[in-house]
Amino acid sequence: MSYGQILLFFFLCWLSYFAYWLLSRGPPRAPGFLRGPLKATIALKDLSSKKHWARGETVKVADDGTYTANIFRVAGNSFGENANRDCIAFLVPEEGKENTDKPVSVVVDGLRIGQLSVRDLMPFKVMLQDAGLHAQITSCDAYIGGGGTGVDGKKRSYAISLDVDWFEA
Repeated sequence: MSYGQILLFFFLCWLSYFAYWLLSRGPPRAPGFLRGPLKATIALKDLSSKKHWARGETVKVADDGTYTANIFRVAGNSFGENANRDCIAFLVPEEGKENTDKPVSVVVDGLRIGQLSVRDLMPFKVMLQDAGLHAQITSCDAYIGGGGTGVDGKKRSYAISLDVDWFEA
């Protein structure tokens, strides 16, 4: 055997071992950060509200850019168009933390699209306590606008606002 044939033999042996190693590990799994939101999305599909807040003042939803893909799905606008959708939003208090600064997620169509801002968190918590709904899911009217592409070709951010009256009787 020549030197080239010996190298080819070892390369083919290594290649077959590598193929066996890849196949024996099974199909690749998605990273943990991709598996987590899917479980949360399924759990948020069939929400029922204990209270629907009356219309009143406009409350902005805090969005740090984490939920942009969800907002795009919920808004239903195609690329380049502005979103213009009225919908019902569910306010879901987060569990697990025992302090008063627990975030409250805003969910539309089973997808998280943001959180209540820190400024609006305290009135929301106080009114939940007064209504006897300590950590219950409530709903309100919401509006999703913006998005699309500006004249300069840059993507614009979405504007999400809730129409609620925290101080209703």
